[in-house]
Amino acid sequence: MDSQEGIDVDDRHPVLRGEYAIFTAPIDEMIQTIGNWIDLRVTGGYIYGPSRYGKSKTIKWFLFSLLEERFGTRVPLVVWIRRDSSITEREFWNDLLQAANYEFYDPLKPKSRTVGRYLFTERLYTMALSSRRSFVTVLIDEAHEVTLKEWKWLLGLQNALDARGVRLCVISIGSHGILFQPNYLARTGNAHITARFFSQDMRFRGLRSSKELEFVLNGYDLDSEWPAESGITYLQYFAPDYFKKGKRLAAYSTDIWDAFVKLTPDDVKKQKNYKPEIGMKHVAETVETILRRLKNGEDWDALTDKGELLRVVASTKFTDYMRTVMAKQ
Repeated sequence: MDSQEGIDVDDRHPVLRGEYAIFTAPIDEMIQTIGNWIDLRVTGGYIYGPSRYGKSKTIKWFLFSLLEERFGTRVPLVVWIRRDSSITEREFWNDLLQAANYEFYDPLKPKSRTVGRYLFTERLYTMALSSRRSFVTVLIDEAHEVTLKEWKWLLGLQNALDARGVRLCVISIGSHGILFQPNYLARTGNAHITARFFSQDMRFRGLRSSKELEFVLNGYDLDSEWPAESGITYLQYFAPDYFKKGKRLAAYSTDIWDAFVKLTPDDVKKQKNYKPEIGMKHVAETVETILRRLKNGEDWDALTDKGELLRVVASTKFTDYMRTVMAKQ
């Protein structure tokens, strides 16, 4: 059996703080879709999927840089994280101003409803002109919380910019709850809002094969780094001796994938057209558990035994989560 003494780890490490993201195939699909919508100058679209699958991390860690890489320039884009409570129109416009990095003279004194709307409209207009695209995007995270009145305010904003020759695209990111919005809006006499903001859609998926999981695990093994510019990957940091011996998490992608499939509830497996699909939340928690235990000096061979990997995956409460997801769909 291989061995490694427990090592001291800096508490600031991204893995310990949960402040990191590993690139995945679903992330690539989401950014490619958003880029296509920008190319097509659509007025609105929505991306949906179970919570904790990686949508918000895509926005935080990859969206701006990869869109800039695609278009060769900074894309005029505002990301607004919608809070999960009812807000007034004054709060609405001030929230959007903050999301657009508007510099308040006194942050404790928000703008009035009228001033806030005017300033945000001007902010988007200026962003569009500076990009020379006459196009600007507002992306709303947690968009399943957006209310009818807020959609109407956004419609007014879009009309105001249209009148000045600027196209506004509103992209909504949310859980499966957002799927009810187009139908609800249409049934309440607001089909025009559905036509504007829900003309395109994409389902954000989880990992669908051991091969995709292997790609993710390779990110921990080789395609990650901390401290910055150190060349030290996440696995190397937590298990330097094993890393030096050539041990890699990616070599166990099939065993970890099989553990997830085995722990998927039978009711989910019995669904028509069922195909295994794993969200990044539980993959990350699985890997983080393994890295912490390696840091504490546990034996590699014992920890990567199939039975032990099954117990590690089970400890993430994956089975309970999948039952919850199934109940919400």
